[in-house]
Parts: sequence; C-alpha cells; structure tokens
Amino acid sequence: MRKLALAGLGLAVLALPAAALAQTTPNTYAAKATVSPKAGSKAKPAPASVKFSYTVAGQNGTRPAAVKRYTIGFGAMKTNGRYFKTCQASQMNGSDSSCNPKALVGTGTLQAVVYPDSDPQGSTVIPCTKTLHIWNAGADKAVIFLNGNQNQCGGVGALPPIPAKFVKFGNGTALQFDVPPTVLHPVPGLTSAVTSVSSTIKLQTATVKGKKVGYFESLAKKHPVQVTFVTEAGQTGTATTSA
Repeated sequence: MRKLALAGLGLAVLALPAAALAQTTPNTYAAKATVSPKAGSKAKPAPASVKFSYTVAGQNGTRPAAVKRYTIGFGAMKTNGRYFKTCQASQMNGSDSSCNPKALVGTGTLQAVVYPDSDPQGSTVIPCTKTLHIWNAGADKAVIFLNGNQNQCGGVGALPPIPAKFVKFGNGTALQFDVPPTVLHPVPGLTSAVTSVSSTIKLQTATVKGKKVGYFESLAKKHPVQVTFVTEAGQTGTATTSA
C-alpha cells in the first residue's frame, strides 16, 4: 500500500477546488559550512574536506516552493576533478552501484515534502528522505544521485541522476545544478520541495607528477559560502555563511 502513496496523492489532487493556487510565496533559507583540516594558499593549496548544509522553508511555517536551480559557492576553494576517477550519468540506470567507488566524492542526506501543486498548504503531504551521492564526472563536472528506502518517500526509490558543474564563484568555485521536472514533479499534479540537505565532500587526494593534489583544495584561511536558490516561479534567494 505504501508504494501507492504518491499515486493516491495524485488522485486526490483531482478532488481539490480548481481555483486553488500553486505555491508562490518566497522561501526562506539558511546555510552552514566547514572546511578542514587546515587552510592553504594560492602558492600552496591544501587538500580539504567540505561539510555543508542548508535549509529551505516557507514563510511563517508554510511549506516551501520547489527550487529548480542551486548554486553552492565556496570562496577560496578549487576542485581538481580531472585527476580523479569518474562516473557518468549514463552509467546510472536506477542505481549507481556500477560506479567505481573511488569516483564517489561526496555523500549526504536530503529531506523533502511532496504536496499537491494546487494546494501547497493543505493537509495532504508526504515526507521524503533520500541518501545523496556526489560523483566526480571529470574536470568541473559532477553527478548527483538520490536514492533510498521507497517506504520513506511515498513508494519512490531511486530518482534520475542530476548532472552538475563547477562554475566560477569569486576567488573560488560553486557547484551548480538544475533539478529536472521529473524530480520536481514525480507524479503529474504533485510537487516535491526540498526542506534540508546535509552533505560532505570528503578529503580525497591523487598523485600528479609526484605531488599530492586534493579533489577540493583550500586557497586561503577563510572561505565565504553562499548558496543561491531559484524557484520554479523564478524567485531568487540566498543564504550565506563562512567556513
């Protein structure tokens, strides 16, 4: 019966008043981040691990609108994906188990809520929990894969892989990705909105011409962090912190 939860919720949408409106209230955001174990410099970059988390909420306790684009910026950091093992989205068909474990550069947990498009503040809602894997896909490229117990997400298991890229962010780099409609709307008439993400990009090194380089490297003592969110309605919000 649990596997039919999202489908049942989709049918319930048909019973809602046609005049009900989709979620358009601006979200509120918060973020936290740490970089370890030590600071580097431009002359001597230091391999580092990055832990980050962010939360998404509606105003005054309401449910959040779905976010379609995330840009997670890390100041004074750089990435060296071209030196590490890779796994491509094309290798993930309902599972990422065929990927080389050495290409896994980050792990985490995602929390979301699924609700009818036309009644975002109604009582009909399904909570969703997913494990999050970040795979290296080459120079300035990554793939995000979400999976987990289908009983913790209304009968939905693995989701389609999400291609991501690293883009310039001040003196550092930012992980940017667009969430496809098949993830934002797992069933027609339903919206899946993220409420929180917690993730770690682990300290991982490779030897290049006799020198160790990190997948992520610190270039300074301080690392300003800014997460930029763009909702389906085109509303932009940010959360800032310092690592």
